[in-house]
Amino acid sequence: MGFSYVAAVAILLSSSLIFFGIIYSDYVHSETQLSNAQNDQNRQMYDYINSKVKITGYDVSPYNSVYNVTINMTNTGSISLDLMNSNLLLNGSLENFSYSAEYLLPMANGSVSFQTTAGNYQVEIAFNTGYNVITEVKV
Repeated sequence: MGFSYVAAVAILLSSSLIFFGIIYSDYVHSETQLSNAQNDQNRQMYDYINSKVKITGYDVSPYNSVYNVTINMTNTGSISLDLMNSNLLLNGSLENFSYSAEYLLPMANGSVSFQTTAGNYQVEIAFNTGYNVITEVKV
């Protein structure tokens, strides 16, 4: 003899319940991840839209065989900008720089400084929110 009809139905039913439980669990997990990703994207978009920086000028001072360049700016947006997680590009190449304060608060003034040789440069500051500002510097 083999399995009885009742045992076969019980095995199939319990297997089906386990299968649908796994599928439902994965669905809930996927929906949670999708919701979190959408919330992150909305937050990043809000930060980007509300970021605004005005370059107020720059200063150049000689230092040995190079020049120290300091770019002054004002945060005119409503989001604090993290200068530590920002980038400075000099003619499209990443450049090491220092900053006056780790955060550039709304309506506050700040600056970034870097060293370079004489010449004309396009300086782009890319902030942690995705916002960037470009200025021309003559050294």
